[in-house]
Amino acid sequence: MPDTNDKREFMKINHYLLGKLFLFGVLLAELALGGIEVIVGFYSSSIHHQQEAWFWMIGALYLLILAACLVKRKRQLWRDASAIIRSGRYDLLLVFAAGILSMFFVGGIGIGDLRNWVAALAWPHMAVLFSLPLVFCAAVAVRERQMNRMTRVYRDSSFISDKEGRGRHDDAFEFSEMAVRFAERVYNQGSPESLVFGIDAPWGTGKSTFVNLCKEHWDNHYHDKIIVYMFDPLRFENSDNLLEKFTDGLLKAIQENLFAPELESLMAKYVKLLHDSNLSLSIMGFRFGLPFDKSSIEKTFDRLGMVLRSIDKKIVIVVDDLDRLTFSHIKEILFVVKKSFLLPNLSYVLCYDTENLTALEHQKLDTEKINEFLEKFINVKTSLYIDHKLLLKYFTENTDKSLARNLLSNPELVAKAVEGLKDIFHSKEYDLYIPFVGDARKLKRLINTMLLLEVEQLDFSNSDFDKHDLIHLLIIYIHYPNIFRKIYNTEVQGKRGFFSLVRKYDDDYPTDDDSHSEEDVYKNSTKYTAFLEGLTEPQRFILNKVFDAKQRLGSGRTVSQEQFTSYACFNGSKWSPGGRNLEQYLNLIIKVSRPAHTEQYKFYVNLKNEMLYRISITQVMQREEFSFSSGEANHEKIWRILINSPHSEYMPDKAKEIISYALESLPLYSSLDIPKLNVGFRSFTLLFFIAKLLDKIGWTDEDGQHWNNSDSHVVQIAEWIFGEKRYRQNGILNTLGKRERGLLGLRDLLIFRLCCCADRGGDMFNLSRALSIHGGPNNPTEGSVNDIVIGEMREISQYIFQVFKSRYIDKQINLFDEVLGLGAEEICGRSYGYLASQMTAADLRHKIQSWKAKMLNFIIYQLGSTIYSSGIPCGYYNMQGDRDGQGINKAMNSYLFHTCFDPKVNEKGFDYFIYYLFINFETTLGHTKQRVPRLEGFIKVLDRERLRNYWRKHRDRIKEREWKREDKLIIGEHEASYTRDLEDTYKVLDDLLEQEERPANEHET
Repeated sequence: MPDTNDKREFMKINHYLLGKLFLFGVLLAELALGGIEVIVGFYSSSIHHQQEAWFWMIGALYLLILAACLVKRKRQLWRDASAIIRSGRYDLLLVFAAGILSMFFVGGIGIGDLRNWVAALAWPHMAVLFSLPLVFCAAVAVRERQMNRMTRVYRDSSFISDKEGRGRHDDAFEFSEMAVRFAERVYNQGSPESLVFGIDAPWGTGKSTFVNLCKEHWDNHYHDKIIVYMFDPLRFENSDNLLEKFTDGLLKAIQENLFAPELESLMAKYVKLLHDSNLSLSIMGFRFGLPFDKSSIEKTFDRLGMVLRSIDKKIVIVVDDLDRLTFSHIKEILFVVKKSFLLPNLSYVLCYDTENLTALEHQKLDTEKINEFLEKFINVKTSLYIDHKLLLKYFTENTDKSLARNLLSNPELVAKAVEGLKDIFHSKEYDLYIPFVGDARKLKRLINTMLLLEVEQLDFSNSDFDKHDLIHLLIIYIHYPNIFRKIYNTEVQGKRGFFSLVRKYDDDYPTDDDSHSEEDVYKNSTKYTAFLEGLTEPQRFILNKVFDAKQRLGSGRTVSQEQFTSYACFNGSKWSPGGRNLEQYLNLIIKVSRPAHTEQYKFYVNLKNEMLYRISITQVMQREEFSFSSGEANHEKIWRILINSPHSEYMPDKAKEIISYALESLPLYSSLDIPKLNVGFRSFTLLFFIAKLLDKIGWTDEDGQHWNNSDSHVVQIAEWIFGEKRYRQNGILNTLGKRERGLLGLRDLLIFRLCCCADRGGDMFNLSRALSIHGGPNNPTEGSVNDIVIGEMREISQYIFQVFKSRYIDKQINLFDEVLGLGAEEICGRSYGYLASQMTAADLRHKIQSWKAKMLNFIIYQLGSTIYSSGIPCGYYNMQGDRDGQGINKAMNSYLFHTCFDPKVNEKGFDYFIYYLFINFETTLGHTKQRVPRLEGFIKVLDRERLRNYWRKHRDRIKEREWKREDKLIIGEHEASYTRDLEDTYKVLDDLLEQEERPANEHET
C-alpha cells in the first residue's frame, strides 16, 4: 500500500490530468459548435439561392467519406476504445463530458462572430469552401485505387536475406527451450522489480531470433500482462536526441497497449528535465510550451514511478545490436538505463557481443575489464552457443531453398557445390575455421556469394574445379578482399609463381629449399613465404589451405594428372604453359566465367568411365561434344585419357571394341595438321594412340587380363596387326590400308609402322617384342636397339611395300598424279567444313598444296630410302626374305624413273622430276635458314647412278623447257622460284655429271 506522501503526489498528477481533459473537452465542443454554425449557414445560403440539392449532395459525400474512414480504421478505433474502457478511468470521462456540456450550455466562445462571417459569404464562396476538401479526398482515393490496381508480383529472392527468425518455425539452432526459460525469468512472475538482462553472443549467432522466440512466448502466455518495446539504437546513433527518440518509442508502445494518459506528460517532462530544456504541455498529441516550473528531476522520477507501478502490465525494453554503436553511445545508453529509467515494471534486455565491445573506439580494454564494466549495469546474463552440426544443417537447408527458387539450377550440382563446406564442418580443424563459417551471418554471406557467382551451375562432376580449393578461395574473397586482390594481380594474364607452386629449376621463381630431390619438384616460392610473414594467423591458415605445397600435395613426390588439372595451387609452369588452374578459379569468382566442360579433364575421365563400364564408345562419340564444328581437340582429349588409363580397367571385349573403333574412325579426321585450329588428329596422333593401345591392351594372358606379358601372350599383338588366327577378318594393317582409303590409307600404314619402331621413343616394349617374335626366331628382342629395330621392322615393311607395289607399281599408276589429285574434303575429313569457315579459300588451298608436297616426299622416303636414322625406312630391306639387300629401294627407283619421271609414260614426267627435286631441297644451318638444292637431298631415295643417267639423257630437253609462271608448285611452306631455284638445281645435277667425267680425263692425262 502506498504511504500518505505517495497518495498526495499521485493526487497531484491526477488533478493535472483532469484539468487537461476538461480543457480538451472545452476545445472539442468549441470546434463542434463552430462546425455546426458553418453547416447551418451553408444550408441557409443554399435555400436562399435555390441550390438546396447541392447542399445535400455535398453533405452526403462528407457522410460517405466519414463512414469510409470509420470502417477503414475500425480496428484501431475499437482497440483504443477497448483500452480506455478497460482502464476504468470514469473520472476522466466525467471531466471530459463536463467540458463539452459546459460549452454547449454557454453557447461557445466567439460563435456569434463566426455566424456573422459565414452570413457575409456568398453562396459560391461557401460552395468552394466545402468542395475543396472533397477534391483532395477524391484525389487521395483515386491514387489509392491506382496503387491497389497495380499488379505487384512478389517473387521469392534468389538470395538469403539477413532477417532474423520470427518464431519457433524459424528456430534453426534449437533455441526455443532456452528462450522459454529466459522469457520466464524476464517476466519474473509479474514482479514490478526493474532488472537488466543481458544476451551475450557473437554476431550472427542468432540473438535477434532468440529475442523473437521470447516475444512469441510472451504473446502466447502473457498477452495481456506484458508490453514489449524493441529499441534499435543503431537507427539513431548519430542523433543528438537519442534519449528523446527512446522515450517517444516507449510511449508509443505503451499507448498501443493500454490507456495511461498520465505517462505521456510525465515522460515528456522527465526527458525535458534531463535535457534541461523548456517544458511543454501535451494534450492528446498536441504540445504547448510552458514555462519551466523548477520541479526537481527526483520528484518527477518519483511521480513517473508511481504511475508505472499502478499499471498492471510489465514493460520489457529490448535493446538490440548494442555492440554496433560507438563506445560513447553504449555508455550513454547504459547510464540512461541505470540512472534514469530503472522504473517499476520496466525491465531491459540488452543484446551485445563482449568481444566486439573490446575493440570499439580503440579503448584497448580486455575482456575482463569489459565484463567488470557491464556488471555495473546488467543484473542477469545469458550466452548463446551454436552446435556446428546445426549450423551445417542450417547452411544446407537454406542453400537448397535459395537454389530451388532458381528454375535453372540443378539439384545434383547444388549438392556438389556445398560438399567443400561440409568437409570443413567435419574437419578436425573446424575450430580454426570458426572466424570464417562459425555463425549464421557468415554462412549467409557465403551462400549469397555462391549464388552471385552462379556456383550452383558449375557441373563439379564434369569440371576440374576442386571443391576444397573453391570454398577456401571464396572464404578469402569474402573475408580478405585485399589478399584476394593480391592473388588476382599476381596470377592472371600469364603471370604465375607468387602464390602458385613453382618447380625446383624455375630460375625466375626461386623456392625456399634447393636441397630436395629431383622428383620433388613443386615448392612454394620465396615471395609467397615472405608474404605470409606479414599476415595474421587466420590469414596464413586459410591461404596455406590452398597454396602450401606440403598441405596440398602431401609427402608424395609425384603429382597425379587429376591434381595437376584441378588444384588451384597450379597455374602453369615454365615447362608446361597450359593448365592455368588458379586463373580459372579467379576468373570464375571475379568474372563469373565458367570454362566449358569440354575443356575440363574430369569431363573426359567421366566419359571414359562411361564407355568402359556402361555404354559403347560409338554412343559416346556420337554426342554433340564430339561434332566436328569446332575442330578435333575434344576427340584428342578423350583418346589421350583412354591411352593413359590403367590396363586393369579394360576388359578384353572392351579393349577390342575401342581399338577397332579407332581404326574405323580414322578417315573421319583431318590429315592436314593445323594446331592453331585444333585439326590434324589423323596426321600422326591417333595412329600413335592406336599403337599405344595395342602395346597396353592388344593382348591378354591366360586369365583374360593384361598382367602376364610373356612372349606367348604379347605375340597376339602381331597376330592382330597382320590379321592372323582369330584376327583374320579384322587385321590392323588390312583395315588401315583398305583399298577405298587410297593414298591416305597408305600414308596411315607408313605412319603406324613408324609408331611401332622401337627407336622412335614410344616406349612400347610389348608391341616391339611382338613384331620381332612374329618376324622370325632370329630377330633379337634384347640387346642393341639398332639390331632390334632391323628385325622388328622387316616384316611390316615388306607387307606395306607389297601393298604399294600391287596397287601402284604393278599397275604403273603415277604416285604424283594420285597425290596431287587428292581432294580437299578427302584430306580434311569431317573437319573440312570447319576449316573452310575458319580460313580463306586461298589460305586453305595453300595449306593443302604444301601438305601434298610433304606427303609425297614422306611416302617416297619411307618406301624407298635406305638411311637408318630414328626409324628405318622400307628401302633398307629386300621385298622378301631375311637378307637385307635394299631390294625395295631398287624397286622404288625403277618405279620413279620408269613410271613417274619418264615423259614417254607420263607427259608430266619432267615436271614431277623437278618437283621431286624441289621438295628435297636441304635447309641451311645458321640464323638465316634457307632451302637450297644439294645432291645429298636428292639421293636420299634416288640412286646416284640412275639419277646421273637420267640427267645425262634428258638434261637438254629439260633445260630447253619453258617454265611458265603458272606452272609453279608450292614447296613446303613457300613457293619455288623458277628463275633462281631451277638454275641452282641444274648446277647441282651438272656437277654430278662432271664428277663422272673428271676421273676419266684424269686417267687419260
